[in-house]
Amino acid sequence: MDQPEEQTISSRTLFTGRLLKVRRDTVRLPNGVETTREVVEHPGAVAVIALTGANELVLVRQYRRPAGRALLEVPAGVPRPGEDWAAAARRELAEETGYRAGSVEKLWAGYASPGYSNEVISFFVARGLTAGPARTDEDELIEVVRLPLDECRRRLAAGEIDDNKTMIAIMAAELYLKR
Repeated sequence: MDQPEEQTISSRTLFTGRLLKVRRDTVRLPNGVETTREVVEHPGAVAVIALTGANELVLVRQYRRPAGRALLEVPAGVPRPGEDWAAAARRELAEETGYRAGSVEKLWAGYASPGYSNEVISFFVARGLTAGPARTDEDELIEVVRLPLDECRRRLAAGEIDDNKTMIAIMAAELYLKR
């Protein structure tokens, strides 16, 4: 069932950074109530489900300031302006892990957290991997980790993997391999 849209009364940009914008919208709900919405604008991202021939998932471990610790994640990043999203997935995989993909296939896309952000993450499966040198940005300190999909599933069930895009990627990898 479709919900009626909120009517924007006003919108004010509160912050503009290198990647994100934050705005506050004043809206009128269909029932006439006026309220505010805080929105983080994000250009969108790619997440790469990189599967080796042995059905290992290529992951990265890196410190994440908002989380206050290192997280185990699938390679991911933001496409450059005008960049094809599949090409961005290939680039991010190579930059962060050194792996080059023989093939890249888009599985699906979805909102990361639509309660406050418009970020959409597009998930790609990368196969036919060949190893090479990583080319991380100077502000990225990344450890590459290869784990069998069964081990990823175990760690997910044990609460040891708590990055949402990586949780989705593990389940997506299993669905992909079953089709």
